[in-house]
Amino acid sequence: ATVSAATPPRASALAAGFLLLCSTASYAGQSCGESELDPQELANALEIAEKTRQYLISQNAQTAIIARVGQDLKKYGLRYSHLGLVYQDKPGHYTVLHELNECGSDRSGLYEEGLGNFFLDDVFAFEVLVMLPPAELQQGLNTAILNKNALKIHFPEYNMLAYPFSDNYQNSNQWGLELIAHVLHNQQSLDRAELQNWLEAEHYQPGIISVDPVSRIGASAFRANVTFTDHPLKQRLNGEYQVVTVESVQQFLQKRYPNLTQQVLSLP
Repeated sequence: ATVSAATPPRASALAAGFLLLCSTASYAGQSCGESELDPQELANALEIAEKTRQYLISQNAQTAIIARVGQDLKKYGLRYSHLGLVYQDKPGHYTVLHELNECGSDRSGLYEEGLGNFFLDDVFAFEVLVMLPPAELQQGLNTAILNKNALKIHFPEYNMLAYPFSDNYQNSNQWGLELIAHVLHNQQSLDRAELQNWLEAEHYQPGIISVDPVSRIGASAFRANVTFTDHPLKQRLNGEYQVVTVESVQQFLQKRYPNLTQQVLSLP
């Protein structure tokens, strides 16, 4: 895989499409197609992007973790669907690096794009969670981006419901968490199984997503980017699946850094 600077297809960017397995609404993971960009949507995306940029500048942020609201996930107890890493590549300018599913296939790519593009994927709400870790972790993440370790940790075999403690697949939020683990562990290991073992030893707690049997069968049969085979048998039997969610990454960082700087930015 290679890092692409191109804008990814707008239909491919939601990390948590698994949460709408039964929905008839359009969401990431479907086949890609052109869609007309609403002028107000563009204006809102640029406004929240500039608001985010100004906040990052005010905090002298080198690297941060940001998350968007791609879907209405209240009934799952979740607010944010997809995270990315944002880093300052030159004074006052920030770029987002994140993993995206490629048009409903079983593959993903790692993309670099501007802050405005990050909010242009038919988001549910123009709101962003910004997490600013301590300077040491910011520097480590920046180094991992610059030396391409962020790319080396990316695994292209995509599964929306990837089990956090298996290296058979990877989803977008899992990539971000494993990159954080790489930096916190020893900044040397690129072995995903080792990083996952470290996360488990450090008491990382994944999110829990409920999927009923009918939805599971339908997703397995008709969705290339959803599989349940990497989850333990107990989870498959009770329909309660452990998944890397934005909130679980947030909780992991909060436990490690009780004074973690966090800010929610939104449009009126």
